[in-house]
Amino acid sequence: MLQTLDFFKGCDPLKLSLLSTTAKIKPYEASDVLVYEDDDINRVYFLLEGEVKLYKVDRFDNEVFLYTLKDQDLLTNIGSLECDRISCFSNVEFLAPSRVVSLDLKTFKEVVKTDISLLINLLNLLANQKQMVDCMVNMGMVYDVTAKVAKMLYDHLDLYNSLKKQEISYRLNIQPATLSRVLAKFIRKGLIAEEDHKTVVLEREELTRYFKEGL
Repeated sequence: MLQTLDFFKGCDPLKLSLLSTTAKIKPYEASDVLVYEDDDINRVYFLLEGEVKLYKVDRFDNEVFLYTLKDQDLLTNIGSLECDRISCFSNVEFLAPSRVVSLDLKTFKEVVKTDISLLINLLNLLANQKQMVDCMVNMGMVYDVTAKVAKMLYDHLDLYNSLKKQEISYRLNIQPATLSRVLAKFIRKGLIAEEDHKTVVLEREELTRYFKEGL
């Protein structure tokens, strides 16, 4: 089962067998929560299939969306190979029916430290996680609401068109009414248009002016 994950391809069979003895597979439904940000965990979680969202909760109990992860992704933010427990930095909630495999954290780290290919895979996954967090911090602290919408239309138009407006607002951490105002502004300026219930970008490079200027 572990060998079906890209992360473990090429791993020594004996080491893979050792990890498999600690493996547990569990199904989850949409809206189930895997871990909360205040939890301490001693297992490593990989998403076999499905999708999750990572978010935090502010002091007013509002959700602050971070990013989503899909099939094959590592769901655990491992900060150190020397610690046998992990303090979560965000809540992990399922967006669709999913299956997760978990491994004993201590055994996982012992194996990773003795296998250079797994170590490189882990560093790459953690680097990707850090990049996604950095992007969200940048979006939240540097970009205004217009820049957030422009950036999503520029980089993730297909995703944008696959989501409802309320979900787009949630992912951008802005109000739905604010999203509507920004979209109306872009339509008036001829940057985008609505065709067959989809948003079409007419002046893609012009959108960059809203999130590149001053950065």
